[in-house]
Amino acid sequence: MNHNHLARTCTALIAGAALFTGVVTAAGATPTNTFNVSTTITNSCTVTDKGPTDLTPTYTPVSDSGTGAETSLNTFCNGEGPTVAFTDAAATGSGTFIMYDGASQLDYQISNNAACNGTSGDFPILEGAPQNLTPGNSSYDICAAVIAGVGLNTAVPAGSYTDTVTYTISP
Repeated sequence: MNHNHLARTCTALIAGAALFTGVVTAAGATPTNTFNVSTTITNSCTVTDKGPTDLTPTYTPVSDSGTGAETSLNTFCNGEGPTVAFTDAAATGSGTFIMYDGASQLDYQISNNAACNGTSGDFPILEGAPQNLTPGNSSYDICAAVIAGVGLNTAVPAGSYTDTVTYTISP
């Protein structure tokens, strides 16, 4: 036998064994790879019932007195510092809400009370002014009453006065 041929055969066998060993090592290795998991939870609020009911406060111009009507806004907010603001179509910028019957108007106020009668003791909410809601489950009392002591209101003609109030919740 030729020694060169034997040497080449041994070299080929050793190289093949090394290659085979490398394949086994590579196939048997456990790769380490990673990936990230993340999410963003934004502040949000939801009304937890059908929302505030329609309100029908009473008012008598002759005695300049009335009785307020109340409802509640029930919410669940997951963020800090949620607010609600009330506006109406009249949006005079004075903070007062206005009901209309044709061209006649009747000023009224909304307050965060379970009862109100249209006096300054009701602590009225200015139109469009953000009011704080409590994070988590919250019930916000809303009371609407015709404003007593306003000359314009004592001179209103008989009629059916209405307004639509929009409430905007900001989480």
